[in-house]
Amino acid sequence: MNQEFEKSQKLEKWLRWMETIHDEILELVQDANMFWEVQDIIRENPRIQQPNAFYSYLARTYLSHALAGLRRQTKLDKDSISFMRLLSEIAENPEELSRSYFNSRHPSSNGPDLDQVVGRAGLEKVGIVDSSQLKTIIKMDNFAPYAEASGEHVCPQMVKDDFARLESAAKTHEEFADKRIAHWDKRKPKVIPSFKELDDCIKLLDQTYVKYHFLFHAESMDTLMPTYQYEWKSIFCEPWLKVGFGSAKGLIHISEDFDAELPDFKEYTE
Repeated sequence: MNQEFEKSQKLEKWLRWMETIHDEILELVQDANMFWEVQDIIRENPRIQQPNAFYSYLARTYLSHALAGLRRQTKLDKDSISFMRLLSEIAENPEELSRSYFNSRHPSSNGPDLDQVVGRAGLEKVGIVDSSQLKTIIKMDNFAPYAEASGEHVCPQMVKDDFARLESAAKTHEEFADKRIAHWDKRKPKVIPSFKELDDCIKLLDQTYVKYHFLFHAESMDTLMPTYQYEWKSIFCEPWLKVGFGSAKGLIHISEDFDAELPDFKEYTE
């Protein structure tokens, strides 16, 4: 049973924010995965490798959705719930994300119950009466890598560094989203990012979220990418055009000069 821990209003607020942020980033990660899976389907089938308005639509839709979602997580407005704003508040109030709170989420977070793992007889044989002594000796402490010098709460500099990495990765995308997705600015974006850069930014967001999910919930995960409980690509095994509605005959042909790589952002925005 978890230890009793009285959470502050700020910590309660952060936990509510984490629920919203979790769902938003999960959607970004899942949609990115699905978009690239569809690109793989196209690359593996020469019969559909031809310039097509649907492919442009698919890319534009994904681009707008992903950039808007990324922008939501980087806004620092006082009325926004975003991952970057959460990191900013943690850096300013690191004592709220403390070892005491972490341990209350999972009492075994400082290591397993060594009485059960090693056995009472085994502990007594080496002169250890309390299993906590052995935990100290072998430094089984999951919170320590994230803590500041005293070990009592998260390291604010670590949080600032995570904030800076995300800010740097998202900066170009945020400018493009502001000037070409949210509205069409008469000023052109200084840099047009690539699909790979967008993908890398979403991966960084995923990895950073997972780190703080562990600190808030004492639960480990590698990614927010879910495991599908069904084969979502099975719909592509069926013809989409029915006889009588329209025939695919004459619409499909092999294009020898098809470019398998996605175009730059520019092609979808100008």
